[in-house]
Amino acid sequence: MDTKDKVIGSWCGMVLGDAMGLSAKSMKPETIQQLFGSMNSFKDVRPFIGKGVKRFKMQGLYGIQTQGSLVIADCLLQNRKWNAEKTTDFLTKLSVGGPEYYWGVYRHPDKKFYHSINFLKNTVPRVVDHNPADATFLTMGIPAGLIYKDRPEIGISLNINIGLMMSRNLCEITGLALTGYLVSRVLLLKPESEEPFHQAEEVLINAEEFCQKIETQVEKTAPIFWNQTSESERGLLKQTLTSLRERWSFGCDELLNWICQNASDRHKIKITSPAQCYVLTLLPLCLLLVLREGREFDSTLTTGLNMGKEADKIGALVGALAGAIYGWQKIPEPWRSGLVNIKEILIRGEGLFSGRFPKVAKDLYEMELGLTTKEFDVGRKYFSKMPVNFSRPTPRPKLSWEDGDNKKSIIPEKSDALNWRKFEKDKSRAKKDRRKYLKNDPADY
Repeated sequence: MDTKDKVIGSWCGMVLGDAMGLSAKSMKPETIQQLFGSMNSFKDVRPFIGKGVKRFKMQGLYGIQTQGSLVIADCLLQNRKWNAEKTTDFLTKLSVGGPEYYWGVYRHPDKKFYHSINFLKNTVPRVVDHNPADATFLTMGIPAGLIYKDRPEIGISLNINIGLMMSRNLCEITGLALTGYLVSRVLLLKPESEEPFHQAEEVLINAEEFCQKIETQVEKTAPIFWNQTSESERGLLKQTLTSLRERWSFGCDELLNWICQNASDRHKIKITSPAQCYVLTLLPLCLLLVLREGREFDSTLTTGLNMGKEADKIGALVGALAGAIYGWQKIPEPWRSGLVNIKEILIRGEGLFSGRFPKVAKDLYEMELGLTTKEFDVGRKYFSKMPVNFSRPTPRPKLSWEDGDNKKSIIPEKSDALNWRKFEKDKSRAKKDRRKYLKNDPADY
């Protein structure tokens, strides 16, 4: 199996896992089983909207995990080096335009992603305040890892800059840079090897060493940020990988429970599922699924997606790692043909292998605008109706000749001149009040 096939397999595996995972995002495993049975194909969510699925997602179309990586890939290939200003402009450009109910052309962004991009767009200097280690930006490290597969030190340096642009959390930045390195490292693995345990052990040892290199580089690149990071937050990912390697021979259920407990202790928050959105849950989980439990691309990805929760992030990470091991040709044909925009994805995958931006590639913004508009058109009737502001007219004031709600109005006789004039004045005033209150606001109509 040649390297080109593996690079394309990794890139397309990330996109495919993201697209498949969106259908199961935020679901419990029990709900996935009830609705879909198993995440072994692209799922149509339309029959289940309102019955377990909250929002429409177009079958076979990817979301922000891929969109963020596409921006990084295009910027690195076009500029041949890191350019923070152009990358920031590109990321923010995708947040404008687009159809109704969408945030620009981004599809299904979570709050953390939305907050960081908005911060880049609206503040000077452009330094985000995203602080949790919630694995929001891990896949953005994959393009540099694939471009500089033979020079991982350059890939680490680029990914640290990307991480510092998107987050102020050391664990998140380390996780992003490590994701890029892991993808380049597993390209060297042989899926038919008779010694999978030793291959996995070598990968974990290398990953621990690179975690240390990443943090050392962060200290040199951003000393102020490093000094602001507490001692307890340094080395979290390296310590986790070391502990994972030491427990590698444990049973799968036991390891999954340990991943939750370890992340709870280090993140200081209650975590009950290894599929929850944290760096210290998703990265160890994906390494476990790919390096130990996986036998083929399709079964490995399906196992990860069946866990639900952050299924799009799990799918993107597992797809990238498994694709780097098994290659493009080992991805099932129905999955390859069912992926929306597969032609452009393949073109960019070849560009990541060659290190040159493909001249035939479409403009990214126009491409994503077209895809988002297409999703909107397909799912138009499934989008919730926007509430209409309605101001209830102010009640008419009670007239002097109305004694109460439970009594009939008393209209005086015309022969009673004094009370009749008072009645007529009250009636005229009531007409004016009705005109005033009923035409108070155009939104009332």
